[in-house]
Amino acid sequence: MAEGAPDNGGRPSAELRILDGSEVTLRLDAQRRLELTLSDGTVYQDVRIAPAFPITRPNRFFYFFDSEGKEIGLLADPRRLDRESRDLLFAQADEAYFMPRITRIIRVEEQMGTGIARWEVETDRGWNAFDVVSRAESVWFVGGNRVVIRDADGNRYLIPDLNALDRRSRRLADLHL
Repeated sequence: MAEGAPDNGGRPSAELRILDGSEVTLRLDAQRRLELTLSDGTVYQDVRIAPAFPITRPNRFFYFFDSEGKEIGLLADPRRLDRESRDLLFAQADEAYFMPRITRIIRVEEQMGTGIARWEVETDRGWNAFDVVSRAESVWFVGGNRVVIRDADGNRYLIPDLNALDRRSRRLADLHL
C-alpha cells in the first residue's frame, strides 16, 4: 500500500486523482490479486476496481481502491493502458459488476393477479430464468435502446440494444418492458 493516500472510506474523494493509462500497469501477483504500478514506481497491492458508470459507459472511467478501501484514483481512458493491463482491467471489472447481457428472450409469462412476470432468457453467460416483480420499479431505459432489468433477488440484467434482438425477442420485449 502506498503512503499518503487519503482515508475516504472507499468513496471517491473531493480531490479526484486522475490516472493516465500510459503511466499505469496492472498485473496479478502470485496470489492472483490485482497489483497496480504507477510510472513513478509506486505499487499498490490487492487493488479493487469499481466501474464509475457500469451501465452507460462500461468501458470507460474506472475507480481504483487499495486493500483498505482508500481511493487510489480514476482511470478515465483505458485505451492508453498496455494490452495486457487493459485485458486484465476489463476482466476484473466484469467480476466486480456482474451483469449478464440478455441476447435472446425465450419467454415471458405474467402470473395473473400477482404483478410478477417470469422471464426465460439467453445471456452471454448462458440460459437463465428470473422473476420481475414490478415493471415500474424493475425496468430502466438507460440511454438509447439500452435496458436494465432487476429481478426479484436484486440481480441486474442488461439488454445492450433492443434493436439488436431477434424479431421474436423484440416482440416480447415490446410487450413486457
